[in-house]
Amino acid sequence: MKFGPYLKRCRVSASLTQKELAQRCGLSDAYINRVENQEADPPTHEVCAALARALGTHEKELWKCAFTARLDRWLRKEGFKKTHEVLASAFFDDLTNRQ
Repeated sequence: MKFGPYLKRCRVSASLTQKELAQRCGLSDAYINRVENQEADPPTHEVCAALARALGTHEKELWKCAFTARLDRWLRKEGFKKTHEVLASAFFDDLTNRQ
């Protein structure tokens, strides 16, 4: 799943505006807007943690979605046409289980 629509769905489920979410995380509402519209790279782990706290959702799920979206963007920049979400998800699970 794309991170922007996922974040928006979480934000709407939490009954927050972009501005309210941004304020709770110490971010700008313009940044939240760009992320939701996929105009900015998916956030880092640190930002995902702040978003998860503000949204009252699971940090690992939010980070997993951002991680796989970041990996997909990087692979596309490197010339790969399509990333298999299942493989990216399994890669994330393997990395986080090794910590």
